[in-house]
Amino acid sequence: MTRSRRLGVVAVIAGAILLSAAGGAAVSGLVIRGAGPKAASMSCPGGMTRLGHEMAEDMTLFAFDPAVRIEDEYTVEQDFFLVEDIATGAHAGTHLDAPAHFIAGGRTVDELRADEFVWPAYKIDVREMTFDGDVPFVEIADIRAYERRHGRIPRGALVVLQTGAEAFWGAEVVAQDDLDNVANQDDFFDGNVNPNPGFSGEAVQWLFDKRRIDGVGSDAYGPDAHNDADFSATFTALANDGIALVALANLDAVNVRGDLIIAPTVALIDGSGFSTDPLACHGGRRGRR
Repeated sequence: MTRSRRLGVVAVIAGAILLSAAGGAAVSGLVIRGAGPKAASMSCPGGMTRLGHEMAEDMTLFAFDPAVRIEDEYTVEQDFFLVEDIATGAHAGTHLDAPAHFIAGGRTVDELRADEFVWPAYKIDVREMTFDGDVPFVEIADIRAYERRHGRIPRGALVVLQTGAEAFWGAEVVAQDDLDNVANQDDFFDGNVNPNPGFSGEAVQWLFDKRRIDGVGSDAYGPDAHNDADFSATFTALANDGIALVALANLDAVNVRGDLIIAPTVALIDGSGFSTDPLACHGGRRGRR
């Protein structure tokens, strides 16, 4: 998506939120940038919600990811200030995957522009959806049926799956007894204890081609089905120079349409991704369908 078109998408959604506020909705979560005649403001009539999980040493991690270590290097009691010594993988917890995560030569997080961390949100709740076959793929037909009930996916959207995986947060993605015996990727997928659905690669490509989205997301540790050994949803999104925003929390508060999600990361040089604490700016009452 070109810079001008990308900025236009954000402006349209922000404008819609402002108009909603002007129409009599209670305004909360006002965001103001700059000062004077060039100041920009965005109101969130439904308030704002943090969509990131807390970072802690015992947090849920994807199998084989580096462990998270957090120690106090200095303390107020002994040193007059608190500074933590933190070791973590770049994809720990709620995080953003940049194209370079899967694509050789793909853009890294430090190469993404500021406006590429803001999207109109479109949430697809698949918690009661049934699937055909052994791999629980969300297919093109499922997305089109969802649009008929809830409205069309806007251009530039971040399309997020609510799979119910948030309920498993705090548990190992793979049971520890199984993980001790995991020798290869196939064993990992056989041992996965959180059978979340995910997009098929064909569905993600359709979303980029037909709906001109900018990325996909999920409350699971990826937008992929739990037993998709090819990570086809993530690969397809990143191959289209899009992003994946995963391990999201508090998706019950996110509206199907009309919200903004804002999720910048640290500008890690040559980084394949990084942890983030996304914010949802609600265009109306939270969690409406």
